[in-house]
Amino acid sequence: MIRFFIKNGNNSLRFDAPTDELFDHLGSIGIGKDIPITSSGEISVKFYPTDEADKIAKVVCDRLLPEDKISDVNQLCEKLDGQWRISAEEFEEAINKVNAHGAAEIGEVYEYLIMQDGQSMNSIGM
Repeated sequence: MIRFFIKNGNNSLRFDAPTDELFDHLGSIGIGKDIPITSSGEISVKFYPTDEADKIAKVVCDRLLPEDKISDVNQLCEKLDGQWRISAEEFEEAINKVNAHGAAEIGEVYEYLIMQDGQSMNSIGM
């Protein structure tokens, strides 16, 4: 869904989220903690949709916040990966309607839509 490219000093790593091995991946390049998705100091972080046709991944990438942690984005990707109950258009409309930004808010919008079982946004008051 989302591909990360992380560079820590001379070590680099590329992986796709969601992954069950997030902290193993980070540890393999000398990062022993959760980090934000922004570059800082020796650590450079870049991310983008793994597939240009994945509209949901593009919306998510465009709306992540600099303070979002990689683990939060990984959890969000796990929720969204392979979801089929909500169209990309419904998802984007919901996110735009509430102006959701950041992994937590995007996840809340997704959970709300799932709870409503994909009903039209107008009928649920979003």
